[in-house]
Amino acid sequence: MIGTAVYASLIQFWPYNLSYTLRHYQFDGLGGSGWESWFNSLKMASSVAVIGTLVIFTVAWMVEKTKEFGLLRQWVHLFAILPMAVPGMVLGLAYIFFFNHPSNPLNILYGTLAILVLNTLVHFYTVCHLTSMTALKQLDPEFEAVGASLKVPFWRTYLRVTLPTSLPAVLDISVYLFVNAMTTVSAVIFLYGPDTRLASVAVLHLDEAGYFASAAAMSVLILLTSVVVKILHAMCTHLILKRSQIWRQR
Repeated sequence: MIGTAVYASLIQFWPYNLSYTLRHYQFDGLGGSGWESWFNSLKMASSVAVIGTLVIFTVAWMVEKTKEFGLLRQWVHLFAILPMAVPGMVLGLAYIFFFNHPSNPLNILYGTLAILVLNTLVHFYTVCHLTSMTALKQLDPEFEAVGASLKVPFWRTYLRVTLPTSLPAVLDISVYLFVNAMTTVSAVIFLYGPDTRLASVAVLHLDEAGYFASAAAMSVLILLTSVVVKILHAMCTHLILKRSQIWRQR
């Protein structure tokens, strides 16, 4: 099926004219803004991966490793699990009703890249939170106690011990967020603006307009981007496991 999409993006007119061409990658059906949609997706996915990884892992660390505010940590964990039970379409509609209300001061976010980043981060929060919790549970619970007994600030223990030790899980979270942000449609289709159309949304528009080969070309572009990121992730993970995670092998 994937091979058929790649093939369809490289021929003149499926299935009648099977001569090869690259003109479909100009995305004529979008008025020349096809590549702009891909760049928007790239910026959004990169922002979600960087911001989301830092926020999710830090919040998971606070829930798992800190001992104060027990009730508050339980509520944070509950809200971190909640997005898994909310379909993307429902999440997108909820963002419309909340952010698009005229009396809401956050109305300025509607139609911007910021709301797409926020929505996507919330949409895929739960899996990353559980991954972080699993990685943190594998660490010795005495790290924080030893650091406190030596009067080392908690943030230094986090940055110099907890985070480097959990780097493989952190990289897994970042690539998961990036790939899902590149391919998501269900929630963001309600929230994009004229200047923030994403590649995944552009595929639907091209298909509805009858530009099937251009839709296939945009899909192939999303696929290739995700494959490149996965290859880079595999290389980085291999280097980290080889140089700084030898203790896991022993």
